[in-house]
Amino acid sequence: MKKIFIYLLIVFAGFVFADDIEVSQDTLLQNLIYGETADRILTFTNNTSNDVDLTITLVDQTWIPLVGRFSVPEDIQLPDVAIEFGLGNDLICGTPDPNPEDLLVTIDQVERWLERQGRSSRNIVNVKIAWHVIHQDNSVGNLSDQQIAQQVTWLNNTLADHDFIFTLDIIDRTVNNDWFNDMYDTYDAVAKQALNIDSFHYLNVYTSNIFIDGVAGYAYMPNSWSEGSYMHGIVLDYRTLPYAGGYDGDVAVHEIGHYLGLHHTFLGNCTTGNDGVDDTPAHHDDYLWQCNGNLDSCPTMPGNDPVHNYMTYTSDGCTWEFTPGQKDRMQAMVATYRPGLLENPVAPVWMTTENETITVPANGNLDVTINFDATATYGGTYYGDAIFTVETPDISITVSATLNITGFPEIGLNVTTVTFDDTYINDTSSVLLEITNVGSDDLEISSFDFDNDYFFTNESDLELNPGESTEITLLFIPDSVGQFSGSLTINSNDNNDPIIAISLNGTGEVSPLLLSFSSLSDTLDANTVSSHVLSLTNSSNEIIDYTLSHDIDWLTINNESGSISTNSNALVQFNISTLFMNYGEYTGTVYVATNVGQFDIDVNILVAALAIGDDINGIPLSFKVHKNFPNPFNPTTKVHIDIPEKGHLQVVVHDIYGRLIRTLMDSDVEPGFSRVIWNGKNRLGVRVASGVYILSVRLNNQQYSQKMLLVK
Repeated sequence: MKKIFIYLLIVFAGFVFADDIEVSQDTLLQNLIYGETADRILTFTNNTSNDVDLTITLVDQTWIPLVGRFSVPEDIQLPDVAIEFGLGNDLICGTPDPNPEDLLVTIDQVERWLERQGRSSRNIVNVKIAWHVIHQDNSVGNLSDQQIAQQVTWLNNTLADHDFIFTLDIIDRTVNNDWFNDMYDTYDAVAKQALNIDSFHYLNVYTSNIFIDGVAGYAYMPNSWSEGSYMHGIVLDYRTLPYAGGYDGDVAVHEIGHYLGLHHTFLGNCTTGNDGVDDTPAHHDDYLWQCNGNLDSCPTMPGNDPVHNYMTYTSDGCTWEFTPGQKDRMQAMVATYRPGLLENPVAPVWMTTENETITVPANGNLDVTINFDATATYGGTYYGDAIFTVETPDISITVSATLNITGFPEIGLNVTTVTFDDTYINDTSSVLLEITNVGSDDLEISSFDFDNDYFFTNESDLELNPGESTEITLLFIPDSVGQFSGSLTINSNDNNDPIIAISLNGTGEVSPLLLSFSSLSDTLDANTVSSHVLSLTNSSNEIIDYTLSHDIDWLTINNESGSISTNSNALVQFNISTLFMNYGEYTGTVYVATNVGQFDIDVNILVAALAIGDDINGIPLSFKVHKNFPNPFNPTTKVHIDIPEKGHLQVVVHDIYGRLIRTLMDSDVEPGFSRVIWNGKNRLGVRVASGVYILSVRLNNQQYSQKMLLVK
């Protein structure tokens, strides 16, 4: 699948004082061919009587869908809440309070960090987001990309002035009714362990139904777990995102505050240094939920209650600030406990400007040049933010920029002809084929096709970024003596060479190991034992080591491993027991692994029908294919089949593209029960890759298919 990098910029007019500073356009769109550059001009107009200094910040946005006017898809279930529905005192933050000793430790660490840092030396922190939508099987809670993007936009508006930006990189969706309805009390760790992505560099956000537990959101402090722990992240009720009829997005801001190291401002009530931040006045949790700027619940301590702070509880729409001290603490806590976030890129390489600050003259204009560069990156669509800010007055203008680069994928191969070493029959030779994307856009290889089954690879498709290389393993397994030739056809999105053929050559030689039989069939009565002797003969001048393995309940093997001297043989005894077995056909495979190749021996037995008058048990009434077990499996799985009538039974395995992997059975059968074992190998005896495979069973005119999952 082609990777599309999207970076979006938006103007938030509501956050710019009316008519103070104007910009000539709120979006920039540039189309370039790879290798080109272009300049675009933005004109700023200052309508005040004073010069205004603006700081310029250029930001990459990894993936954000278009926002602005939002329409909710029909299959998204909105909550049944009123427009004034807000965070009430029955819906609180579920973030646990810190241990007092831990709080003192972090206060000391923050102070020490601040002593070493100047404000001008601090980094802008790019918090990359992996958003996990957990919803019910009826789509309740299945948020749209647009709703999620609007929440990320809200975070950027709120924290841009505090040197934090948020880029939405990943959205995934999980249907799980248990996780959705009981994440807070029961499934918090289970869901996070299953879904978490790279806690070092990502903020993992989970949305589910936690209103049911009286909680609107929760998080853990940076020092609660090791940096890479899957427990990090924030959890939100899916109804707290900003869309019509719901919240304004501040619940996520509150939980982000915890994620970045802030405590509730009312922690410790009326105590000095209650939340570890000097400029958040102490206040008492008996007086929450009031948007009253004159409220002073701790009259013996300085300052009124910080009712407008994001880290308290108050009525919806009343919160709008973090203090400078909270900014200091967030920066220090990230540097101390989440340094991986500082490794995330901030400024785009494809968009630059010469100045970090500009001064727009009083009642005048100023042109700013934005350079678009398609030489330092590759084909695709890129979006970013050009953010212009000033502290006094509080102005923040974000101009959206989009760069479309036309690039060209180009496949490069290290060879066009492959010759394998001479190979014993049933042994395997391999050659590494190096593939490089020497173009300027993503290379997508859709298939590797062989015209001869003696040659193959376990790869099915491939994606390479520009300049990226990889090696795939080509395999050769001859089943007879002679010279073999064929070709590998690689299909890709290379416009100039969409189809490339590689010549393949190999020679099969007589194996020095001879087996007295390659398959074993027997017909036995119930409750009997039969023995067969396999002779392994070494005709070479070297010692051959062998090991036999299987997963057949009714078979035991004597002398299942050993060494065979030059020009000698080893005898291996197969013992088949039909004790307590029902009438029917049974199959399995014995694997002979040696230093000169691997040999498979198919074993098939028929437990004979009882004589007339005997008690015939276990003849099924209907055709049925039982679920394979185990599933998922590695390396083998079993399938039991009920056969009610005489007929022809065919059992085959396909991959999800419909390609035949292996035929497990294709023979006439008598009524009874059959068990089929698949060892995870294809028809050439090579283990297949992890993934979903389709088991198809046909008895006469009856057909059944089921999925099997191989996990390595």
